[in-house]
Amino acid sequence: MKMAATLFRLTLFFIPFFIVQSRLPPPTIQLPLPLPLLLSVVDYGAIGDGRHYDTAAIQAAIDACHSAGGGHVRFPPGTYLTATVYIKSGVYLVVEEGAKILGGTKLEDYPAERRRWYVVLAENATDVGITGGGVIDGHGMKFVKSFGEAKNVMVSWNETGACLGDECRPRLVGFLGSRNVRVWNIHLNEPAYWCLHLVGCDNTSIHDVSIYGDFNTPNNDGIDIEASNNTVITRCNVNTGDDSICPKTTYGPLYNLTVTNCWIRSRSSAIKLGSGSSYDFKGLVFDNISIYDSHRGLGMQIRDGGDVSDVTFSNMNIQTRYYDPVPEMDTLAN
Repeated sequence: MKMAATLFRLTLFFIPFFIVQSRLPPPTIQLPLPLPLLLSVVDYGAIGDGRHYDTAAIQAAIDACHSAGGGHVRFPPGTYLTATVYIKSGVYLVVEEGAKILGGTKLEDYPAERRRWYVVLAENATDVGITGGGVIDGHGMKFVKSFGEAKNVMVSWNETGACLGDECRPRLVGFLGSRNVRVWNIHLNEPAYWCLHLVGCDNTSIHDVSIYGDFNTPNNDGIDIEASNNTVITRCNVNTGDDSICPKTTYGPLYNLTVTNCWIRSRSSAIKLGSGSSYDFKGLVFDNISIYDSHRGLGMQIRDGGDVSDVTFSNMNIQTRYYDPVPEMDTLAN
């Protein structure tokens, strides 16, 4: 009788366990994510010899990648001469080591509107970027009319009536009105004008980028950040004849810019706020930056009515030197 009672109690103890276990959901299997689409510009007809224009092939690969939902467009080793090409949403350019995108030097290589004069351009795009370890080159030396000891005299397409002023040359890489932009592990060399330009962008990451512009070329800024918010720049090497990192507010306010762990050399200002300064600058952090052989370390050229607030400079190693004033252009031309 005692043994029967014991068995009864054990049975009552185990019954609820089996009932609960039977109600557990079936196990789920996590499948691996599909690899991103990878297209090669060579498969779309690019030659990569540096002499024949590969514009149509490059754009065809970008368009196909975008139409398929996004992915990577690959540039194998070679030199790809091109007019303006347009990055579209979801597309990342992968310029491999040994590959170079080389900008054209003719006015007809660029759109009719001066504001769109870039070798590589993204407009109103989302989830776009450039990487790969290769080079994008602006062919800047081809825009030199005469070389000077202090500054070179540059070609200006104002002579054609295409624009006004003496700074009428194409920029290298531009992201306009774009979101979720990433530029990393790429060399940006010899821009004819500004090098990397952000206008009206949000959520941008620029890291491990090398920028080189001829030290005697005017207006070859390194990174210009205009009216763009939530931007992080880190581990970049910027070596230019004009301002190296230059936040501007010509078209709107600029908030939340962080620049860290960079090496800078500039014949002008290594870091300069302005001169375009119509709107406010707020929430800027510059930390652990080494500045060498620069005419100016830090500059604020605020002249258009905007305010500057909540700006931090910390752990700055600044070494400046004097550069002779630039002679008048007509003197250089002679």
